[in-house]
Amino acid sequence: MCRNLAAVFVVVFAAAAAIADSSDPTSTDRVLRASCRIFAGNARGSGVIFDADEDNYHVLTNAHVVGGVGNRVSLEFEHSGYRSRPIAGRVVRSHIARNTSIDLAIVELPRSAFPGPMPVVPLAEVGFKDDSPTVLTCGAQGGAAVSLQRGHIVRQTRALIYYKPEALPGRSGSPLFNDDGSRVIGLVAWRTGDGHGLAMNAAAVRSFVRGEVAEVETALPDDAIPLWQSSTMLVLVTSEGCRPCELQKQAIPDDVRYQTFDIEYVNEKGYQVDSTPTFLVFVDRKLQEQRSGLLRGDRLRAFLNRWGFGDDQTEPEDSEPSDDFNPWTNKRRWERGPIRDRLDEAKDRFAWWLIGKWLGFAGGGAAVLFPWLFFIYRALCKLRSSDSDGCPANSRRPGRKSSKRPRKPTRARKSSGTKRTH
Repeated sequence: MCRNLAAVFVVVFAAAAAIADSSDPTSTDRVLRASCRIFAGNARGSGVIFDADEDNYHVLTNAHVVGGVGNRVSLEFEHSGYRSRPIAGRVVRSHIARNTSIDLAIVELPRSAFPGPMPVVPLAEVGFKDDSPTVLTCGAQGGAAVSLQRGHIVRQTRALIYYKPEALPGRSGSPLFNDDGSRVIGLVAWRTGDGHGLAMNAAAVRSFVRGEVAEVETALPDDAIPLWQSSTMLVLVTSEGCRPCELQKQAIPDDVRYQTFDIEYVNEKGYQVDSTPTFLVFVDRKLQEQRSGLLRGDRLRAFLNRWGFGDDQTEPEDSEPSDDFNPWTNKRRWERGPIRDRLDEAKDRFAWWLIGKWLGFAGGGAAVLFPWLFFIYRALCKLRSSDSDGCPANSRRPGRKSSKRPRKPTRARKSSGTKRTH
């Protein structure tokens, strides 16, 4: 029985591992891996790999993020929780027309910059239909790491898709996927005054890729707000006589735009700051992040770069290069995603559990059966006894005839003191 269970376990987990390692274009892991952050000067945005050839990958994004043809930009991808180094790309096609529905660009980057093949999520073909109103979008909101967001389509026009939730700054160039993430059905570039995200549909993007831009340009709605027209404000919260606050002020580069406020004034506004120094980041007057404590060196630069402050476009890596689990530095980990790792851990735990069960059953069985085996041995010993095996000598084996003759009955001896009478 145990062998059968073990065989079933191996088969099930082998099938699950094969599914996890297969290049399934509908998995959210592939969608996240195909999406990226883009750095171009002071601009921040998002993009997605939608096409590839023998030597290069092609990333779709907004023209207002990367600029004109020939510009050099940096892209960052993520794999299994690890971020890549900035990868250099070049803008090969770009077109933007103010107040129209076209704000598109294509960035080319070499395949040799990646340790292995990257997932590609293609554009929806002509006639592609998806009855589900659910959509997925991946973007680097506020310049942070790429995150997955689920929403739904509200309505569509000739060239635009209105969807919920609202697109926020940093998601410029975010791809809009269908429900299962197998196709790119739009590209985000605006939001509306009533809280909708606004994206170019696949038909408009496909026409741009073919070079037929003029045929799809349509006017934007009056309440469309370009995502690049957003204000990001950095606030340093201080207290009177706070020495760490003074050190934090000195550590902030001169070109960073920030303001300082006293902790009592900030808490009167309802932000509940507990300690100083504390950074508050506001995007369009909405609090997006709160970071307490003194930040120096690489940690401070990474924090400022995340929100678009400063001129440094590179960030320190989140992990050491010697990390064996980092797929960007260890090619053997490239094809192994987090699902495969969890499966391997589960198999190891199950194997040790199964060994422990077997040992427990063996030990318990031996403890229970030993007395019975002893009694059975004694019983067999009595049944097959012989003079040589140490068993009682007067016991006889069944069915065996005795070699000794039966003794004749003896008469009682006469008593010397009695006479025989007739």
